[in-house]
Amino acid sequence: MGTAALEVSGPDAARWAAELHAALAANAGPGDGVSPVEVQRSADVVIAVIGLVFAGVGAAKTIWDWWHSRRAEGVTVTILLGDGTRVDVSNVSGGELEIAFQQVESRQR
Repeated sequence: MGTAALEVSGPDAARWAAELHAALAANAGPGDGVSPVEVQRSADVVIAVIGLVFAGVGAAKTIWDWWHSRRAEGVTVTILLGDGTRVDVSNVSGGELEIAFQQVESRQR
């Protein structure tokens, strides 16, 4: 099992995070868990956070596919993996994201 915190930011962060949460919940495999969305607001930015427990790379694929279809809307997804690795989804390929999830899962066993 691996863990991660997903930070969704942008002009509609709360709505986007709700969509991503629904996609993750709908595609969750055995052992996967998705926490409720928590919205953090400051004067400058809104960040919605989703906690994630995952087994395998299914969650990485779901995140990549969801972000890839919405990237033109200005959504930003940053993933803080359980081993401290920080991944900006816009700076990696889907395959690289899957590898990062595999690596953290193998270290957290």
